[in-house]
Amino acid sequence: MDLLHFIQGEINTAIILITHDLGVVAGSADRVAVMYAGRIVEAGTTQDIFYRNAHPYTQALLKSLPSPDTTRDEKLTAIPGTPPDLINPPVGCAFAARCKHCMKLCQEEYPPEFQVGEGHTASCWLLHPDCPTPEERGEK
Repeated sequence: MDLLHFIQGEINTAIILITHDLGVVAGSADRVAVMYAGRIVEAGTTQDIFYRNAHPYTQALLKSLPSPDTTRDEKLTAIPGTPPDLINPPVGCAFAARCKHCMKLCQEEYPPEFQVGEGHTASCWLLHPDCPTPEERGEK
C-alpha cells in the first residue's frame, strides 16, 4: 500500500482498489463503491460509507467486522443466508433473501439509485419517499 501511495503521489493519479479488506478501504480510499452480486448498491465518500451508510448490505457488512476489543472466544456477526446464484440471478434486489428489511417489492423489482446525500447514493427501496418508516414497519 505504501508503494501504491508513493506512485500515486509521484505521478498524480487516481488508484482503483478492488478489495474485501475494509481496513484497507478505511485507510486508503477517498470514495467507496460497495458491491453486491456484481452491482454497486451504495457509493459515497469513505465517511459516508463507514458512518452514514444507507444500504442494508453495507450495514450488515460493517456489523460483521471485528472491533478492536473483540476477543478470540467471541463469535463474529455473520450475514445470514447465502449469496445468490449469479448464473440464475434473482428478480429484484439480489440482497433481498438475506435482508432483514425485505419487502415484497424488493423481490419483484430492482430498486433505483436514490440520493442519500451529496455524492452519496444507494439502491434500496427503503429509501423511496413512500416507504414506511422503521416505526411503521414495526422496527426499532
